[in-house]
Amino acid sequence: MSHRKKLGTTWEVAFKLEALNHGLDVCPAEGDYLPYDCIVDNGKRLYRIQVKGTGHRQKDKTCEYMVTTAMGSSSSKKSHYAKDAYDILACGVDTGDARMWYIIPKSKIGTRLSIKLFPNPTSKGQWEKYRHGWDLIC
Repeated sequence: MSHRKKLGTTWEVAFKLEALNHGLDVCPAEGDYLPYDCIVDNGKRLYRIQVKGTGHRQKDKTCEYMVTTAMGSSSSKKSHYAKDAYDILACGVDTGDARMWYIIPKSKIGTRLSIKLFPNPTSKGQWEKYRHGWDLIC
């Protein structure tokens, strides 16, 4: 198993644990051929979740983390997910001091291949409204 695959599996497990701690039921997607990693059930609705994560700050940036929102293992082979591939992108960021989750609707991602997250208390980044956005699926 490649290091990237193993790291991706680690983020998926971390998300599932966090979702369970928020009172959600989690159904894993077996295999890696689906465009989502798990299904979350809040008792009223099912959500298809794509999980991504990073603990790597961008070079020379104090608080900027890039998360790939596309499929593919190298930048030249990245491709967009279909518009209806999943419902929620769950982005985990490990700053070394804390782990936080951005719960972002797929409709907001559009055709981006990546997004930049700035997980600090004073950030005004466009994705900050989704940090700890568990209310979107709880």
